[in-house]
Amino acid sequence: MKKKWKRGIALIIVMSLLSGCYGEQKQNEILESGKIKVMYYDEPSFYNDYGNLFKMKYPKIEFDVINMNNVHVNREQNGAWDYHVELKKLIEAHKPDVLLLNENLFEDYARQGLLYDIETMIAKDKFDIDAISPGLIEMIRGKGDGKLYGLAPYFYADVLYFNRDLFKQHQIDVPTNKMTWKQLFELSRRFTNTSTGEKTVVGLYQDYGVEHMLQQVVSSSELRLLDAKTDKLLINSDGWREAIKLVTDAIRDKYIYLQASNRTSEEMIEGFFRGQAAMTLNGPWLAKELKARALFDKASKSFEWDIVTMPVASSSPDESANVHVPEIFAIAGDSSNKQAAWEFVKFVNSADMAMSASRTVNGKLPARPGLLQDIEGKSSEPFYLLTPKKAPSFEESLGSTAAYKEFNQLFQPVLSEELQAIIDDRQTVEEAIAVLEVKGQEALQKAKNKISEK
Repeated sequence: MKKKWKRGIALIIVMSLLSGCYGEQKQNEILESGKIKVMYYDEPSFYNDYGNLFKMKYPKIEFDVINMNNVHVNREQNGAWDYHVELKKLIEAHKPDVLLLNENLFEDYARQGLLYDIETMIAKDKFDIDAISPGLIEMIRGKGDGKLYGLAPYFYADVLYFNRDLFKQHQIDVPTNKMTWKQLFELSRRFTNTSTGEKTVVGLYQDYGVEHMLQQVVSSSELRLLDAKTDKLLINSDGWREAIKLVTDAIRDKYIYLQASNRTSEEMIEGFFRGQAAMTLNGPWLAKELKARALFDKASKSFEWDIVTMPVASSSPDESANVHVPEIFAIAGDSSNKQAAWEFVKFVNSADMAMSASRTVNGKLPARPGLLQDIEGKSSEPFYLLTPKKAPSFEESLGSTAAYKEFNQLFQPVLSEELQAIIDDRQTVEEAIAVLEVKGQEALQKAKNKISEK
């Protein structure tokens, strides 16, 4: 019966394609034969994800797939390898009609005027852009200084997962949407000294180190690490002071538990799977993993779980810095094949394509709210409730990915060491900030000097 049902769904999808359900143009409005150059990871995955379905609607169109994975070929041979630089070289060499860009590269290309403004085509075809999450459209427009240079068919977002059974057992109120980080840590504190059998239960369990937890807290606020105009670190401020104290106090007093950074993510998350942690922050993939985990991990426990939004800043309770669009489809400004390229971009971002993709939860969330009603029986609302926040980007301020990497390599070990010293009561928050301000400024100058020398 199940196999017949799946065959039925597949048949419906194919029939809708053949009848012209994808896109808004009529069935007889078929593109003339031609070739579209499209950036994608590799040719097989392109045809599996989009190409084969598109050719059902436009059989006369051929594709020239520009393999993005080729940028990794010489990575180990070149110590100064930079993904964005190599990807730009690939684009310049092959000049694709349709570009697949991450947020940073999209913004870079949009502001250089290298992309085509698709607003006119959207209006001409009456493409239902209003059905796409307004927050995502606003974010993409923001990266193009108000102009719309691309569309994203899906996004990623994290939420707070929690173990309902543990909250019920210990008579603690469950988490709610739009809690602040301070409220989350206080809720986590209530699990201190609780236990089930021989094992202690922790409130919040995460798979990364203290410096990343601090970044999570800071990214939800308006705090910046760098003043781009003066090239000075801003860590010596009340906002940073409060964030550092909040995180280090919670770790020292065991409100939250962070695994060692040298463990694999699968090992790190075991605490939540095994009923030893009340809460954890993660993406959509964890919902599916919770269902399947018991099949191969005997130590995992089945329990009633649920989700709420990520913690937010009280100053912007409707926004989250944990909403990202990793793939934006755009049309090259110098493309001589803009109409065909637009038909493909429109197809990828169509309601029918989103409906088809929403049947499989693989970590990607459709950009059109309402299509994905639930994830493993839980409402998907927390994933859609917060709009993307324009998080302060240190990478943007430094002017290049390479400069950011150079600074990060120098500053992150210092940050981790100083935060751990606070946790271990070897120094105060004020003393740590004084060190970070000096060493951070030195790291910034070294990074800029090194990049300028290349």
